[in-house]
Amino acid sequence: METKPNPCDETLLVPYAQKYKAIGHPIRLKILCLIAHQEVPCVGDIWRCLEQPQPVVSQHLAILKRYGIVSSEVKKTRRVYSISDPFIKELIDKMICKIHEEEEEEEKPQNA
Repeated sequence: METKPNPCDETLLVPYAQKYKAIGHPIRLKILCLIAHQEVPCVGDIWRCLEQPQPVVSQHLAILKRYGIVSSEVKKTRRVYSISDPFIKELIDKMICKIHEEEEEEEKPQNA
């Protein structure tokens, strides 16, 4: 009989804790949302959408890259970003769906 790893084992939790910490900043969450739902999310598009200075956005992207959450590739003259961690991608997609559901609930008439 094969024993399953203990999900409360700290050595197993540390990588998840690091990723949650990396995405825990509001600007980094916004960056991930933009990357998840833009056709060609490059750093220029991201910082313009966030209305943040380009160096600030680049620093946040560097943190996300360091933890393997995003990756980038050069396409012509642009550096294009994508979410490379499937766990985080699913988490961001679910969060966005939840936000849309909550917005729809708020827009419904109260008497309905």
